[in-house]
Amino acid sequence: MKTIRKALVIAVIILVVAGTVIILFGNKKAMDDELRALQQYNSVVPVEIVSPKKQHTSQNIVENGVLQSGAEVKVLSETSGKVLSVSGNIGDRVYAGQTLVAVEKEVIESQYQLAKANLENAEKDFERYTNLADGEAITQQQLEAAKLKYQNAQTQFTLSKKQLENTTIRSPVNGVISKRLIEEGSFLMSSIPVFLISEQNRMVFIVNVAEKDILKLSAGQKADISIDAFSGKLFSGSIRGISVIPDLSGRYTVETVLNNPDGKLRSGMSGQAVFVHEVNESGFVIPRKCITGSVRDGRVFIVHGDSVMSRQVKALSLNQTEALVMEGITETDRIVLSGQINLQEGSKVRIINQ
Repeated sequence: MKTIRKALVIAVIILVVAGTVIILFGNKKAMDDELRALQQYNSVVPVEIVSPKKQHTSQNIVENGVLQSGAEVKVLSETSGKVLSVSGNIGDRVYAGQTLVAVEKEVIESQYQLAKANLENAEKDFERYTNLADGEAITQQQLEAAKLKYQNAQTQFTLSKKQLENTTIRSPVNGVISKRLIEEGSFLMSSIPVFLISEQNRMVFIVNVAEKDILKLSAGQKADISIDAFSGKLFSGSIRGISVIPDLSGRYTVETVLNNPDGKLRSGMSGQAVFVHEVNESGFVIPRKCITGSVRDGRVFIVHGDSVMSRQVKALSLNQTEALVMEGITETDRIVLSGQINLQEGSKVRIINQ
């Protein structure tokens, strides 16, 4: 009896252990299945996609630069003498023909009056000799001498008149005085600079363009210019000239002219110029961030079914947000827009923007 009871206890224990083992194995299988499903889910990368679009394209060439006056004119003295008066200070607006400096002129004016009187006398003598020559009352040599005297008097009169005019120094252009180099009471010599006048009706925006872009620009081409001091305002300009020799960094100087009718723009102001280049290449436009690596030697990920493939593309940057792809994609391709950092060839993906 004791033996039977002992066997029953052992059998019960065995059944309990076996049941426990079966339950544990069942739980492990369920946990393994859940883990496998979770791992499979986590290996699927969520991505956004875009479709390429074929359209007329243009490329923006954007460069930083600085404003300069349209022209800077150095006003020189053409006479000598004591300065009687000076009109104009730095920052003053002046107009063509406006008097800037008056120089003493008593001696020059008296020389002018003498030259004028000599010219009048010589002119009368020449007329009289011409009449006498018609009546053969004088020789041809006497007439030629009278004519020569008259021509010399004309030359002296023109010279003295110019010298008298030079005692008043006038502005040759419309502009703003950027430098004043003379004071009242000083003694002026010929060829000495007295003012520097900056033309302000026109300004020139100077930029330096890289070699890869310089052949896309030409004289007369339009540009939109933004100046840092005038936030949100665009100024329209056109290219005046392009240098043919690069600087030490290999960039070429481009000058763009823009009007400044209200005079608010000033030399030294910084800003940015945008030149639009019409692209003759055919291709598809996609967002710039679709391309991994550089635009010139980049790759894109294309969705096929539930995975992706990497494809090399030949592209051209149009602006800061778009690129033109000439080779490597078709119009029906679905291009990965975001999530590329987690992708490689054959990665499983889940599209989240459909």
